[in-house]
Amino acid sequence: MVDSGSIVRISGPPPVVDEKVNILIVDDRPEKIIALESVLAELGQNIVEARSGKEALRLLLKHEFAVILLDVSMPVMDGFETASLIRQRQNSEHTPIIFVSAINATETHASRGYLLGAVDYIFAPVVPEVLRAKVSVFIDLFKKTQQVQRQGDWLRAEAERRAGQLESRLQALLNRLNVGVFRSTYDGRLVEGNPTFFRLLGLKLTTDPGSVQMRDLYHDPRERDALIAELTINGQTQEHNVQLRRTDGQLIWVRVTKSLTMDPGKDRMIEGLIEDITLRKQAEDALVTKVEELARTNAELEQFAYIASHDLQEPLRMVSSFSSLLQRRYGEQFDEQGRQYIATLVESSGRMQTLIRDILALSRVGKIESPASFDGNEILLKALFNLQSVIDENTAVITSDPLPTITGDAVLIGQVFQNIIANAIKFRRKEVPRIHVSSASILRGWHFIIADNGIGIPPEHQDKIFGIFQRLHTRAEYPGTGIGLAFCRKVVQHHGGRIWAETNPAGGTIFNFTLGENGALGDQHRTQ
Repeated sequence: MVDSGSIVRISGPPPVVDEKVNILIVDDRPEKIIALESVLAELGQNIVEARSGKEALRLLLKHEFAVILLDVSMPVMDGFETASLIRQRQNSEHTPIIFVSAINATETHASRGYLLGAVDYIFAPVVPEVLRAKVSVFIDLFKKTQQVQRQGDWLRAEAERRAGQLESRLQALLNRLNVGVFRSTYDGRLVEGNPTFFRLLGLKLTTDPGSVQMRDLYHDPRERDALIAELTINGQTQEHNVQLRRTDGQLIWVRVTKSLTMDPGKDRMIEGLIEDITLRKQAEDALVTKVEELARTNAELEQFAYIASHDLQEPLRMVSSFSSLLQRRYGEQFDEQGRQYIATLVESSGRMQTLIRDILALSRVGKIESPASFDGNEILLKALFNLQSVIDENTAVITSDPLPTITGDAVLIGQVFQNIIANAIKFRRKEVPRIHVSSASILRGWHFIIADNGIGIPPEHQDKIFGIFQRLHTRAEYPGTGIGLAFCRKVVQHHGGRIWAETNPAGGTIFNFTLGENGALGDQHRTQ
């Protein structure tokens, strides 16, 4: 095996070598051995002869044979006895035996030969072609078996080499890991750990692992007992954050992942990883503190906005009422400039009332306690009903596809539809305003599309318009408070979605918003 950087190249298995194999002929008559040798000579293999069963057994101790041709009738130890002894020896118990017998042999002899493990029984006179064919089969089988054995030996050696190499690489990796790796007995005695484990806990690398008790490393040792008990009951890999105490007394937060295993001796062991998360834990704690502070600040701001807006409404209502009364009763007594002052006062107080009302509505978004399911079609109809006078005044044409059932605050979502459609009518071209509402199912909610044929929004301003008090036109050109789309964005975000605008290829703008995409307020119902 050659290691070249990160690429491992493995040499191939040993090549197939067409070596000569050994054939053993066992017969007490030399002329018969010569006859068989002449028949088998064409096969080009090594032919070994034995003049007795005893000599055959001696040769089998020294050599491997592809096949044995064994004469049945031999003095002292006949073929059957020889075959029986061959089969009793481990190195020759599977060597094929072909019995060669005189033509007058009985069927009983043949049966006895097969019972002793013979693969064939040939009667004399031998037909050369038949004998060569039968012996060739066992030669091929022996060669294939030898090749398989060589390949097996090579594979085992290769596996051992690779295992050793992988073990070395794994050990090197464990030594370089920035994560502690450990193994301990069930009762907590450390068996082994990588260098990072020792460093994290302030242990010297020369420390005897057996002298370290895992329970003593816990800031609260009872916590380990509870975790091990839970691991024993559940039997699943555990992950948890705990505080450990280093040998220098410093407390650190670690992420522990451990599992219960069995070693070869059937003893229960604990294997796991520990990762130092002290800095992350400190950052998380700081973030939680900041979030809590932000929540308190937001609550105070909302309360301030509500109280301030509420307290402003009463004097503003008085200013608006008396300025309107002054305009109606005494308007004719003022000169042109005076009447203009009164008209400006009435208009400004009305605009301030609208602004305060919109700010109050914006401050209330986020106070949904129990979302409910409602029909999107009904919500759209209510929004259109509220806009009926504006629709009639502009002869706007509004169409829609069937909308789904939605989960959330029906009033707030209805206001989103109303604000976007009102803007589409307000920012119209000279031709009749045409607005189409549709929806599409997405992975975790719904995508709503409101397309118009209005004046459009330049791409560089399509994000800006959702900020509070953001306007692209003067109030004289298009009246409004600049809060409507900011309100829509806050409602949509509170419902786990997002809102954006894009240019309509057919002219105008396409407003898009999703509900439930981020899982807020529960999953959206997909009934039409």
